[in-house]
Amino acid sequence: MSNAYSQLSPANRAMLVGAMVGGGASVATQWKSYKQGEVNAERLVSKATKSAIQAAAISGVTTYAAGKMAGRPMLSLMTILAAGAASLYLVDQFSGKKRNE
Repeated sequence: MSNAYSQLSPANRAMLVGAMVGGGASVATQWKSYKQGEVNAERLVSKATKSAIQAAAISGVTTYAAGKMAGRPMLSLMTILAAGAASLYLVDQFSGKKRNE
C-alpha cells in the first residue's frame, strides 16, 4: 500500500525541528553538570525529553496559527510572537516553575 501524499505539513515540520532544538538545548545546558556528576543520566534525559515536548508543542502551535494568517506577513509575525509568548507562559504555569529556584 502506497501513500501518495508523503509530505509533512509546515506545523508538523516545525514540531520536529522544535523538538530537536529544545531537546538539544536542554542537553547542552546540562552537559557540564552531568560530566561533574551533579546530574545523573536519568535526570538529564527526563529534562531533555520534557524540553523537547514543550518546544515541539510551541513550535507546532505557532506555525499552525501563522499558517492561518498566510498572505499577511505582519499579522503572521505578530501571531507567532503572541502565540509563542502565551505558550511559554502557560508551560511555566503548568510546570509549577518557581523563579526563586
